Amino acid sequence: MRTSIHDRIALVTGASRGIGRAAALALAREGAHLVVAARTASELDTLAVEIRALGREALPVACDVSQASDVDRLFEQAHARFGRVDILINNAGAGKYGPVDTLTPEDYDWMMDTNMRSTFLCTRKALPGMRERRDGQIVFVGSVSGLRGTPNQAVYSATKHAQHGFATALDAECREYNVKVSYLAPGGTSTHFAFGMGRIEGDPKLEQYLDPEDVAEAVVFAVTQPPKARAFLIGVRPMREAL
Repeated sequence: MRTSIHDRIALVTGASRGIGRAAALALAREGAHLVVAARTASELDTLAVEIRALGREALPVACDVSQASDVDRLFEQAHARFGRVDILINNAGAGKYGPVDTLTPEDYDWMMDTNMRSTFLCTRKALPGMRERRDGQIVFVGSVSGLRGTPNQAVYSATKHAQHGFATALDAECREYNVKVSYLAPGGTSTHFAFGMGRIEGDPKLEQYLDPEDVAEAVVFAVTQPPKARAFLIGVRPMREAL
């Protein structure tokens, strides 16, 4: 029996585009109210209008979740508006592809901060309330690259392996407090992700990739598991992607 998330408070990072946007709308259709975070205020405002049209409340917060002060402000606003965060979707991410020797230390810092530092900062703010209430769900939108290294994605793979290790440890810490942890490992997904940084807009291969809505359905699956069940590792792969 699926667990209802009606009137639950879900916070989604990287919500302005792609998987984050699709996940926010999917959660709203399931009855959740949304806190949506990203750096582009105009895109968040448009998303908030769509969420409200579904009959759900929406709080858009423009911020950089790799910065501790921004994350503090994000959670302060979320708690001021809703009083709690029941579901955290750690979705913010960045990638640049290419051989290792073509990447710079700045590229490394940017990917690690966006993908892993943001995960740490948001999780540490969401977890105390969940633990106190003995109720909560934390979902990591990772990658198949977090389970095995992929060519020309060494640094990106490293960030996603870090997320997977973090999620695995968190799962072990949180079970006794009835807080569920899930790590999603999607394959190629057709979004704006990494355009101009190793992916090419209009590449015919993108048509064979997952749609953001496909991954959003996996997010919904993770947060609607029956009370006694948790789905920790969820793989979602395009039909035509080689194993």
